[in-house]
Amino acid sequence: MAGIIMHMYLSDITKHLNGRLIGEDLAVSSFSINTRTLKNNDLFIAIKGQNFDAHNFVENAQRAGAGAVIVEYKMPYHLPQIIVKDSHLALAELSAIWKQQADVKTIAITGSNGKTTVKEMIAAILATNATVLSTKGNLNNDIGVPLTLLDLQQEHQFAVVEMGANHAGEIKYSSQFAKPDVAVITNIGSAHIEGFGSLEATAQAKAEIFQSLGTDGIAIVNKDDPFYPVWIDQLGKQKTISFGVDASANVRAQNISSILKNNAFVTQFKLITANDEIIIQLKLAGQHNVSNALAAAASCLSLGIHLKQIKQGLESLLPVTGRLQPLMGELGTLIIDDTYNANPSSLAVALTVLTQCKGEPWVIFGALAEMGRDSKKIHHDMGVLIKSMGITRLFAIGEDAHLSCQAFAEGAEFFSSQQQLIDRLKQQLTGNEVLLVKGSRAQKMENIVAALVKDFRK
Repeated sequence: MAGIIMHMYLSDITKHLNGRLIGEDLAVSSFSINTRTLKNNDLFIAIKGQNFDAHNFVENAQRAGAGAVIVEYKMPYHLPQIIVKDSHLALAELSAIWKQQADVKTIAITGSNGKTTVKEMIAAILATNATVLSTKGNLNNDIGVPLTLLDLQQEHQFAVVEMGANHAGEIKYSSQFAKPDVAVITNIGSAHIEGFGSLEATAQAKAEIFQSLGTDGIAIVNKDDPFYPVWIDQLGKQKTISFGVDASANVRAQNISSILKNNAFVTQFKLITANDEIIIQLKLAGQHNVSNALAAAASCLSLGIHLKQIKQGLESLLPVTGRLQPLMGELGTLIIDDTYNANPSSLAVALTVLTQCKGEPWVIFGALAEMGRDSKKIHHDMGVLIKSMGITRLFAIGEDAHLSCQAFAEGAEFFSSQQQLIDRLKQQLTGNEVLLVKGSRAQKMENIVAALVKDFRK
């Protein structure tokens, strides 16, 4: 119910966390792990990371107005303290007991590509007729998922939670506290393969999201993915809904077409279920976003949402910044901003979109991260792929991207700095080109987009 602020007493939190309370008991209704954004009377959780220890900032938290703190040892400050063995684990356990107070249906999403888009699609559909909490930004790891759950209030009817991972066990950890009613795997690709070791290991790690489903929970599974049979075998008698272009999928698409209209992408398809069908027009590019829309539709159908509401939500969604976002360059050049992140699968998807646009296709490519011991081969293969798609020019930057240039051969240039690359582009552009800017987050490729697009806002 709107207007009712959820709260918990420190004594109850202490009991749930098997901790020890020092100081007065009081009610808390909001939480923080960052003194820079901490609000008055927040419960500050002093977690430890590989490169930081928030215990060093408890004094800052007190100055900022923290009502109490969770710490691993007694601190010499005059504010209530809950002493726990592991504050990182306490954050997750606290999020689970906080979630129990909110009467919400929870949808959790993981996969190699499309997690954020599917999360946004599901949230948009549900928000047409309900109050929804969804993951903000990239808060999708073992810290971000608990922080998302701690934002729940009684006004929320749904929680849409994105779950990322770069190693086995991370999805299992997050999902055991989120306890989803609906769990989605978008697809499996070579993102974070360095941490998983292989595609097979990646598929197993993503499937951890299903382990926390209750007997009434529903698994949403990609019928087009090669690992679909593996997941179905693991799920056994668990209720499942499949999605895909495969004719036997429970939620499927036909008659897919994608065009660029008035400098915006439009993708149309027929969404088909066992009992109904409807035409959808996405303001997004590419068949991969049709797959994302099918995943979102299947998730919402499992919750009893009508197809007309699904259509309304999907068609309201605008491109996420940095995800195949069409922008206009200063010379009238179409620039496709796909700088949010990159891996071999998402590069292949972006190249397909690029080749469907009018203009001479150029690629500005930043090296891929977390590719492991096969990084050199992967970057070579990416150069071969880019060339094979009919791309005429390749401009690359970042470690191992020079191998992409070598494989691409004539028409490729490698740069040691972004400014050199930007200067070269500005010399070469005539206005007849269409540019795809793509690279891993570490490469900060959005800087290149900003240099080429008039009135660019990130």
